[in-house]
Amino acid sequence: MSELDFHSENRLIRRSSYRYIFPPMLGMLFSQIAPVVDSVCVSGAMGEEALSAIGITGPLDYVFNIICALGGIGCGVIISRCSGAGEKGKASRVFTRTLILLSVVSLILTAACIIFIDPLLHLLSATPENFDLAKEYLIVTMAGSIFMVMNFAGDYILANDNNEKLAMAGDIAGAVVNIIVDFVGVYVFHWGIWIVALGTVLGSVVCFLIYLLHFRKKDRLCCIVRPERREGDPSLWEILKPGTAEAIMYLFCAVQLAIQNFVLREGGGTSGLGNSAIMENLELIFTIFIAGCTDAIYPMASAYHGEQNRSSMLISKRSLTKTGFIMIGVPVLLLCIFPKLAWLPYKIDDPLMLQTLPFAVRLVSICQLFIFIDTMLIDYLSATAQEGKANLAFVVQFAVQIPLILLLSQWSDMNAPWYASLAAQAAVLIYLCFFCGNLTRGMRRFHRENLLLLKGGRLTVSFVDAFESSAAQTLSGEQLDTLKQKMTDPLRNTLTETFTPESCFTILQRDDGNPAAILHYQSKKDLLEDLPELPEEEDEDDEDVLEEVPRDTCLRSEFLGMRRLMIILSGSRDEAAAKENT
Repeated sequence: MSELDFHSENRLIRRSSYRYIFPPMLGMLFSQIAPVVDSVCVSGAMGEEALSAIGITGPLDYVFNIICALGGIGCGVIISRCSGAGEKGKASRVFTRTLILLSVVSLILTAACIIFIDPLLHLLSATPENFDLAKEYLIVTMAGSIFMVMNFAGDYILANDNNEKLAMAGDIAGAVVNIIVDFVGVYVFHWGIWIVALGTVLGSVVCFLIYLLHFRKKDRLCCIVRPERREGDPSLWEILKPGTAEAIMYLFCAVQLAIQNFVLREGGGTSGLGNSAIMENLELIFTIFIAGCTDAIYPMASAYHGEQNRSSMLISKRSLTKTGFIMIGVPVLLLCIFPKLAWLPYKIDDPLMLQTLPFAVRLVSICQLFIFIDTMLIDYLSATAQEGKANLAFVVQFAVQIPLILLLSQWSDMNAPWYASLAAQAAVLIYLCFFCGNLTRGMRRFHRENLLLLKGGRLTVSFVDAFESSAAQTLSGEQLDTLKQKMTDPLRNTLTETFTPESCFTILQRDDGNPAAILHYQSKKDLLEDLPELPEEEDEDDEDVLEEVPRDTCLRSEFLGMRRLMIILSGSRDEAAAKENT
């Protein structure tokens, strides 16, 4: 059996994952903090009625998130798969078609919400005390919803196009604008709830404008081209499919929140709706941490899926799960001990809220651990073209959670939603672990999968020599000659003793029967960029770009924040298979 150095690959993946966890998490912390800032401002200046007015509009936020998930996640996953396969042209066409779709659908949905706003608010459990406030807030946010959609969807797309730092910068700038507008408008000029909504919209506009800087990036996958579909391009459904699981989740969240608001309004009136708003904001804060880890699985697993590197797909899942569990576990423990931290920013003096909030905070916090594990496994299914299983997971959640909320409300009206949520997440975990194949595979130990060779170390001449020696035991003579001529010989001539990045050589057996030789190394610099005889992945501004990835050609590209050299080797595998069996 060929040498398999899983630990070097694991280190590369772990270091690469940090750029998909922490910058997006920081950006999301600012971008998704808008509802929390809005709630704190109106609660302090206008009371519980204004707080509940923002809370009842929450389901509509989830409805627009459905669009963002379908377009943003779907497009992003396809882009990462194209990156792994070396298909830049397909990525640009998918991006352009998705951008048009997001714009059209968000404008149609916005118009419908504004036209039918009165019956919509009644459906969302608005009370006579907060109806006018909710209407004022909703009209302003709907007017700028297209920018909010582009903001949220752009986070996913830019992360998958290796520009997560720009996404972070846009989110932070937008959040700062929102916070300034909120506090100045509410506490300095004493304007109404509309200024809080305007702050959210203006923040999204600023974020969108910053995202436009992405198109200055030289080797971007996302660029605007003619919105045509060429042979081999995914259909519209195939583009949206990777995001369907997350879209179903947001759909169920919208329904669940609407029912939750109804139950809490019936059980506690405005106090119940205030509880719902605070719990929704607490869940939003946890969502930032959970999404920071779980969303990273989309670019990483889908890129390795496009590369057909199944072993590294499993390593990505394992690494992100370990990191995320630590990050989620600390705040869960803290809130279980000090639940008052959850409502400390709000000026709450309602006796019923103060009585029921501590236990609710503990229940919701514990539930987040289940949500994290479930979300990681579901996102992994979506990233690896198993959307059907991922979609069914949310059906299981919905089938358990909604009936339980209505049933338990007869016994514990103020805590029924939190009991139901915990039970539903436990049911989803059972489904994922026992009815989705061996989904926990790779969590405890490394697996070979379709690897023929995996060798890691510092990228030096001696390391390249050692790799060639190991490859000679795996590849045929013709394939080895191609590897030397197109990759290792040019690479050896560019290496120096002063620059020795961490690297990993891989030879894997592709599904089409051809082996692929791949080098991943940690560097922003392409070591072979000064060698014109070695082409980089094709530039999509060229009308004559090849639609298929060429064989026996060294393709060079950025890959998950690293650099990658890849050759898909042609020729018979009989000799190589015989050597491997020997």
